[in-house]
Amino acid sequence: MEHNKIIYDWLTFTSKIHSVHDIISLLGLSDVSFIRLERGMNGYPECLHFGGISICYGGREDMGVCCCMSGQGCRSFETYGNGDYDSLFATIIENYHDDGDKRQMNLTRLDVAYDDFIGLLDIDVISIETLKQNYVSRMEKWTVTNSSEGCSVGIGSMRSDIFIRIYDKKAERNRDDLDHWVRCEIQLRGSNAIGFAKLGGDICENYFGVLNNYLRFVVPSDKDTNKRRWKTAEWWDKFLDSYDSVSIFARPGVEYNIMHLDRYVFGQCAGAVKTMIDILGVGKFFRELRTAVNGRDLNPKYKDLKNQLGTSSDGILEFLRERGAE
Repeated sequence: MEHNKIIYDWLTFTSKIHSVHDIISLLGLSDVSFIRLERGMNGYPECLHFGGISICYGGREDMGVCCCMSGQGCRSFETYGNGDYDSLFATIIENYHDDGDKRQMNLTRLDVAYDDFIGLLDIDVISIETLKQNYVSRMEKWTVTNSSEGCSVGIGSMRSDIFIRIYDKKAERNRDDLDHWVRCEIQLRGSNAIGFAKLGGDICENYFGVLNNYLRFVVPSDKDTNKRRWKTAEWWDKFLDSYDSVSIFARPGVEYNIMHLDRYVFGQCAGAVKTMIDILGVGKFFRELRTAVNGRDLNPKYKDLKNQLGTSSDGILEFLRERGAE
């Protein structure tokens, strides 16, 4: 069973004092192979990419280098890099200045997420209470969206310095193997992002401190028209109290295992693989496959799986037997 946890799920920073090589070294990723993309991003003409980590460069001198780590990038940083957020934040803060002209490094976006696997957050209740406006917040905008990827509630604007999103991660990821997975994510930009990094100390305490400062679900009262005096909803209080019991900061690393590979090969690629085998025959198909991958470095996630299970090992055979029995 998964345990509730708090993670970093997006991180973007810029530097005018580091080269691309310096950034790679700072992240502890000198031993992995970055791929040079055909086109740049974020206004930069050049970009190197690895596992959700993009390092952009080649722009004007005052742009420096930009490093963007998506959720997948944060997991790659934790698995293949040093995963040392504290040291990274310390370096950014040391070279940050309130005066933009004197600023050498900047943290432009930071997402901190709480993953609930035990049912503290009911996305249906949250969406209903949001629609009824039974919450107190400094932010005026809100959205409730239902789609094929489940329900998502947004408080605030995605373009502002703080945006809170609560959504059905289980549905988004199509994780039928989990009973419950709801994510409550705080997206911080600009001064709020650097401000969170400067807090230091306990990330769990900082997360709940920021969340409680910007959002509180309440129980309506017929006797008082001032929502700020309404009692906090019991289920929201229980969620906030989870800091002391189940919530921990985690570096979960890359979320990839044999079941992910199984879904990809026998799910998304099954039709293409069968068609090629029908056209070429099994023997020629495998000869062509060996030629295609010969001398090419495997993606680190595939290397990890081979290290865990071996090649043509008893572990693989056991997995295939179990799959065939389903």
